[in-house]
Amino acid sequence: MTAPPPAGPGGDLDDAARGEARRGAGVRVALVDSGVDASHPALSAAALRHVALVRRGGAHEAAPCAPGDVSGHGTACAGIVHRMAPGAEITSVRALGEDGRCSREGLIAALRFCVRERFSVVNLSLGIDIPRSAPLRPGDYRSLVELYEVADAAYTAEVVLVAAGPNAAAFRTYPGRFKSLIGVGRGALQDPEALRSELTLDHEILAPGEEVLAPAPGGGERRWTGTSFAAPHVTAHVARIRAARPELSIEAVKAALHELARGAGRSAVEGATAARAAPQRAGAEELEDGRAPA
Repeated sequence: MTAPPPAGPGGDLDDAARGEARRGAGVRVALVDSGVDASHPALSAAALRHVALVRRGGAHEAAPCAPGDVSGHGTACAGIVHRMAPGAEITSVRALGEDGRCSREGLIAALRFCVRERFSVVNLSLGIDIPRSAPLRPGDYRSLVELYEVADAAYTAEVVLVAAGPNAAAFRTYPGRFKSLIGVGRGALQDPEALRSELTLDHEILAPGEEVLAPAPGGGERRWTGTSFAAPHVTAHVARIRAARPELSIEAVKAALHELARGAGRSAVEGATAARAAPQRAGAEELEDGRAPA
């Protein structure tokens, strides 16, 4: 992706480039979910590509597939991203089944595919929920370490991961807790453009996630609630930021998001411009090895 040319002091974008950035033009977004219904009217103008995880032998691989959504969850998330960043190119990575679930191995394989493909931003409206009141099991450690390593690889490759946080206080949700990515909580925010900074162990930013109007199976719309639907709002903001300033580090992208949250009325493009001088990299959070959830 080519950076928009600077125009004027400080490399500010001209009006045409700012408009394209506002649309997320040319940014490659991956949506790891249940698939996307390309025939839905809300997505008729979207640039969509479709792949699915398939099991070959003992491993998962991503392969091209026909459009389709096995549960409606992915189409809703894609609709939110497309509504806010209609110029972004969306790749649907179908990893969830009809029951809305994905194996841990499948999630890790999907993320590895996204890192190899070097997407600008990856939306993860899914995660591993682990009760806070129960100790981690040996299998939890193995999968969380693998997940941590692939999230770290994404950070190194400058692939921005946006992951939903827990929907219930009784759970920790991974990978949303990792500080190498952007963890998202849900807020009762009426403005679909709104963001709110909230630095916690589970997430760092809030986005609209209650009664969100988004595409539904059958061609219509319905109200959706959950962090699953807050995450694509943040993904769309990141797409805009990356369209405006593709050279920004992940830490600078985060700074731009928090600048948006602090400045009412400020656009993602302006937030990206303000974040150009942000620190480049910070170390990823260490996995809480050997400690039971609290």
